[in-house]
Amino acid sequence: MADTIPSPVFPSNKFEALAMLYLQQQNLSGLTPEQVLDKYQDAYAKMRDHERAKGQVQY
Repeated sequence: MADTIPSPVFPSNKFEALAMLYLQQQNLSGLTPEQVLDKYQDAYAKMRDHERAKGQVQY
């Protein structure tokens, strides 16, 4: 019997990786966890939408 529960690998795609790299370069002091999440989701969406607009989406 395994002692661990399998979990998804992070990052699972380039958008997740790039969004996290972007956030690591930002000053997040003073932000709430909710605001950090919003920044991550915004960065992820902007990169995904940018690539989609160029017709090059590859997950």
